[in-house]
Amino acid sequence: MTTRRTTARHTTGWALALAAALTVTAGVVPSVRDALRTDQVLSAAAHDDLPAEPLHLRPAHGPVAHLRTGTLQVPDLGGGAHRVRVGVVDPVGEPVADVLFLHGHADRLDNHAALFEDLRAAGVRVVSFDLPSHGATDAGAIDRWSFDDLGALAARVAHATEQDPDRPFVLAGWSFGGLLATRSVQEPAIRAAFGRPVAGLALESPAVAPLPFAGGDGVSRLRALTHDLSAPVAGPPRPASPFLDPVFAGRLVAQAAVAANEPLPAGMPALVEVGGDDEDRYVDVPAVRRWAEDVAPRDGAQVRTVRCAGARHGLDIESWPVGDAARADLVDFVRGAAGAPVTTTRHHEGGAACE
Repeated sequence: MTTRRTTARHTTGWALALAAALTVTAGVVPSVRDALRTDQVLSAAAHDDLPAEPLHLRPAHGPVAHLRTGTLQVPDLGGGAHRVRVGVVDPVGEPVADVLFLHGHADRLDNHAALFEDLRAAGVRVVSFDLPSHGATDAGAIDRWSFDDLGALAARVAHATEQDPDRPFVLAGWSFGGLLATRSVQEPAIRAAFGRPVAGLALESPAVAPLPFAGGDGVSRLRALTHDLSAPVAGPPRPASPFLDPVFAGRLVAQAAVAANEPLPAGMPALVEVGGDDEDRYVDVPAVRRWAEDVAPRDGAQVRTVRCAGARHGLDIESWPVGDAARADLVDFVRGAAGAPVTTTRHHEGGAACE
C-alpha cells in the first residue's frame, strides 16, 4: 500500500507538470475576460440576480423512473454559449429537501437510477445535469471549463430548478462529482452562489485522492466500477479515459490536492462513503478516509465516514447488499441534514454491508 501511495504522489507531480504544458500549448487557459465573467456569474447567483433562463422539463425515457429533462441555455460560462441537459426527479409526497447530484467523469445523470428512486421514495427532490463532454449536454470540451466555471454551472442549475428558497438544499456527488461538490463548499464564492445554505454534503467515493490510472489502466469500464455487470445505467463510461481530456485531468489532480488539504466549513454535516481499499481502482481509499477523518472536520464540520468493505468505485450501482446499504445511508443522511425524521431505510439483510 505504501508503494501504491508513493507512486500516486510521484504521478501527481508529473501530471501537474504535464497539464501545465498542455494548458499552454492547447490554448485553454481561461482568458482574463472569461475569468471575470465567471466571477460575475458567481456574484450574481449569490445575490439572486441571474437572468431568468426558461427550463422546460419533459418526461424522459431511460433507466431513471419519473425523470424529466430539459435544456438550460448557459450563455456566459465555459468560454461561450452552451446548452446543458438538466434532469429532475420529483419526490413522493411533499419534498423534504432538494438534492443537487453531481455525477462523475465518464458518467451521466441517468446512470444513478436506483439512488434517485430511493431518494424520491424518501421525499427528496433530485436535480442533476450532464457535465460538459458528457451525456446529452452540448457545451464544448470540458477542457475549456475551469473548476470555477463548473461550480458556477452547478449554481446556475440550482437556481433554474429552485421551487422553494426555504427548502433545505443538500449537495451530493460521486467520484469527480464528489470532488467538485467538495471544492464548491470549500470555496466561499461558489458556496454562496447556490443562494441557499448548503444543509449537508453527501459524497460517494470522492476523487479527493485520485489514483494515477482510472480503472487500473487509465480506461473506465463498468466491470471496474461495480460487481453488478447488469447495473441499470444509460450507457458505458464515456469519455472512457481522463487522458482524452488532458487539461481537465490536470485540473482534477490540482484541485484534488487542494481539497485533500482543506477542511470543510465549520458546522457542515457531511457523509463520506468509500469502497474497499484494493477494490476501488479510481481513488486511494485510505487517503480519502484520512482526509474525511482528520482534515475535513478540522474546523468543526460534522463528518461521518462509512466504509463499504469489498465495494468497487460505483457505490450506488454496486450489487446487493452493498449498493442497497450505500444508498440507504445516503438517503438517511439527506433526510437528517434536512431536519426530517429518519426512518431507518435498512430493512434489508445487507444493512451491515457499509459501516
